[in-house]
Amino acid sequence: MSAPNPILTTIIFVFALQAIILGGMLLSKRQQNPSHIFLSLLIFFFALMALNIALVNVLRSHNMMDTFRYVQLELLFGIGPALYFYTKSVTDRDFRFSKKDYIHFVPLLLEFIFYRTAFYRLGADGLYQTPHHPYTNIYLVEQWLGILSITIYTIISLLVLYRYQTWLKQHFSNLENKSLNWLKAPILIYSAFWIGWMILTEIDRFVFDRELRESYFLPTFVGLAIVTYWIGFKGYLRSRTKTSGYLTKKSTSEELNQNLEWAKKIESTMINERPYLDSELDLAKLSELVDLNPKQVSQTINRSFSKNFYEFVNGYRIEEFKRRTTLPENKKLTLLGLAYECGFKSKSTFNDVFKKTTGKTPSQFVEQEKKKSEKKHSVAR
Repeated sequence: MSAPNPILTTIIFVFALQAIILGGMLLSKRQQNPSHIFLSLLIFFFALMALNIALVNVLRSHNMMDTFRYVQLELLFGIGPALYFYTKSVTDRDFRFSKKDYIHFVPLLLEFIFYRTAFYRLGADGLYQTPHHPYTNIYLVEQWLGILSITIYTIISLLVLYRYQTWLKQHFSNLENKSLNWLKAPILIYSAFWIGWMILTEIDRFVFDRELRESYFLPTFVGLAIVTYWIGFKGYLRSRTKTSGYLTKKSTSEELNQNLEWAKKIESTMINERPYLDSELDLAKLSELVDLNPKQVSQTINRSFSKNFYEFVNGYRIEEFKRRTTLPENKKLTLLGLAYECGFKSKSTFNDVFKKTTGKTPSQFVEQEKKKSEKKHSVAR
């Protein structure tokens, strides 16, 4: 165990309790949905972990460690399923938690029961005894299985997130407030935290005989409490906006073959009506303009132009930007101002798309075009 530290213990208590309050606020929302419930569970399980460590230090300072073994708060097997179902619920508008999904939380129930047995109490205490208690190996196996559970669910959650972001690019030309990129960080942090924690503690135990424990134990859980509060805060803000999650229901439209007429129709609409200037242009809007259904438009763009919807629309925006930079009346406008007029919604998206499309930054391109123009005028003279 680490030495009691009132300051770090207080920080853990404060952030962990605030995270739990955020989780409670999510559950108290009038318009309740599954994402609120699973985010609350995710916050709760991680905040519980941090509170667990803070409680250890408080009880230890009062010589009450025997009591702690009867009120163990650690619930590793709830973290993975909560993370997975939260990711599912914010990316899939059709998601419904069914009775068969409860099976994912059966290990959590078994874990709770395990912590109420002598296998846990004697096994955990045995870590600090020489030789170890026979139950210690049982306790360590349970801990590593918990880490394995978190890792597996984390990988699955990242795959769900990847599929969702791929879907987004087939339906939207601007991804701001839709991509859920913020969710990658906590998913990876949470997984890396427990894997790194178990490896670090085992190295400390076998190589350094726990001499390093005082330097990393409490600071690590301070970080966990802060990250947990952060994901709770971000998730709460996210819950106030409408999700753009994909639908998993298969379209009833017949399977389509590449159709040159549809491709010509889409291309003609993009050139003549310039719908890409609308920053809110999405697959549904373009489908209405060309009088085709979304699946027909999406498949035609994929097959005829070898691009997804996001790349297709932003390609036109880049060409429009390049055209407008040559117009004398636009000389006083900033590059970002021109980008917004061409349909982009953010500087980062514009710069990223422009660099991928042209291999240059916008300023490099403009400077290059300026030099070309000056050279032509010089030759003409």
